[in-house]
Amino acid sequence: MAKKIFILLLIVTLGACSDHNEYELPISKYPESFQKEVSKLPEDIRDKMKVPTKFPFNVEFFRFSTTPAYSSVEYEPVDGELSDNVNLSFTTYYNDKIDSLKSYESIELNNGEKAILKNDEEDLKVLEWADNGDVQQLAVMFRDTEITNQDLKIMADSLTTVK
Repeated sequence: MAKKIFILLLIVTLGACSDHNEYELPISKYPESFQKEVSKLPEDIRDKMKVPTKFPFNVEFFRFSTTPAYSSVEYEPVDGELSDNVNLSFTTYYNDKIDSLKSYESIELNNGEKAILKNDEEDLKVLEWADNGDVQQLAVMFRDTEITNQDLKIMADSLTTVK
C-alpha cells in the first residue's frame, strides 16, 4: 500500500513540475503609448511588425524602439524577482537574411519554420527565424533563473501582427 501511495505522489509531483504556465499579453493590452508610436510608422512597416503574445512568465510592455532597419519591443517581467533577472526583447528586422541552419541547433515552430538558436549560453538565448520576408529575433538575457528552449518556442509561436 505504501508503495502505491509513493508512486501516486511521484506521478502527481512530476505532473506538477511539468505543468507549464503560459501568460498572455494580447495586442489590446499593450499601452496606448505603444499603439500611438506604432501608428506613426509607414504602413509597409506596420504590416511587417509582429510581437509575441504568450510568455512563460507574466510580462508587461517596457519599451519600443524603431529604426529604418528594425523595430524592437522590450518586456519587463511583472514578478519583481524575475524583473531583476530577466531581460526580454523581440525584434523584427526588415530583411530576410538569417545565418545557415547548418551552423546552429534548430527548433521547429508551429508554422513549420525552422528557427535557429543563435546563442544558447548560460545567461543568454537568442532565437532567430525568417518570417514572410523578414527576420524575427527573440533574445533573453537571464541570471539566477532558467529559460528553456521550450520557453522560447512558446513566445515564438505566439506572434501576432501589430497593425
